[in-house]
Amino acid sequence: MSQGKNILVCPLDWGLGHAARMVPVINLINKLGANAIIAANNGPLEFLKQCFPDIKTIKFNGYSPKYPSDGSMAMAMIKSLPKMILESNSAHNELQKLIGKHNIDAVISDNRYELSTSKVPSVFVTHQLNIQTSGWQIAAKPLINGILSHFLNKFDEIWIPDVTSNFRLSGNLSETNSFKSKLFNIGLLSRFSNSLITNYQETIDLLIILSGPEPQRTILEKLLLSQAQSTELKTVMLLAKPSEQIDKVVKNVRLISHLQDSEFAKLIQSSKIIVSRPGYSTLMDLAVFNKKAIFIPTPGQTEQEYLAKRLFNKGIAYTQTQNNFVLKEALLKQNQFKSLFMVNEPELLETRMKNLLKNY
Repeated sequence: MSQGKNILVCPLDWGLGHAARMVPVINLINKLGANAIIAANNGPLEFLKQCFPDIKTIKFNGYSPKYPSDGSMAMAMIKSLPKMILESNSAHNELQKLIGKHNIDAVISDNRYELSTSKVPSVFVTHQLNIQTSGWQIAAKPLINGILSHFLNKFDEIWIPDVTSNFRLSGNLSETNSFKSKLFNIGLLSRFSNSLITNYQETIDLLIILSGPEPQRTILEKLLLSQAQSTELKTVMLLAKPSEQIDKVVKNVRLISHLQDSEFAKLIQSSKIIVSRPGYSTLMDLAVFNKKAIFIPTPGQTEQEYLAKRLFNKGIAYTQTQNNFVLKEALLKQNQFKSLFMVNEPELLETRMKNLLKNY
């Protein structure tokens, strides 16, 4: 039933996380005999091109949100709302053209709310159905929920990248009383398969994994590079720049622009401690390897702040705010915490994908 079906996969351009978690989705589409077509832009497009050099790709523009260098992320998003609406409407209209031009049979959108369509089945992938708010943003929660419902009701299914066990990685983020008939857990989406897991000697003291949109990615890079160089730790910093070719050593820190998954997996397993943002895709990747980590939430991103605090309170991973981050202090305190490890349920994704290919 799936032979020859074309599935358009569209990740949000918000760092590389949304693109990275589409890797197992694309792999499964191809495994089941359908054809994955990638529609993305900027870093996500370059990343997925490198992962799947033989798959058709389409440059598909959309809204590329940026964090403020200081101040409120919520306020920055409100100010940019007119631009978001204009670019989202343009992407929605472009999707309708792509469906006809490339004979698309279904659309899988990772957090691109504008990419629903009545022409073919459309699936929305997200772990955030309960947006976290704080301060004055709490008053806007009903409005936020109303906007989410407006967009999500247009999709045929909503896939949550999480397991069904007692400890769910997303916690309250995926809790909702809405959309019950179209909600499906699909297990953790990590680009790292079991074949990449092995026993490597821990020869690297510290692995720093950068991620997320600018300018906060660069702000964190400068902060951690400076602090890592004040130690004698053998350190590797992954820059999350797939379009660049950087591999150099500055004092005790090796800077690498990007690595293929097999090399990235080896690097993670060869490292004693990992420092990163607690982005959801990063957490899903790290949960595969049972490694100790220190998390620094992106300032103003309530999702990361919630996830970091939750893992901290459960004794799983140490966290500090970016403004108060001291690497030497964090390295001492992380000894009190265990590591993040979860058993995945890959059959959940396969069930939903087979249903999409057969029944729609």
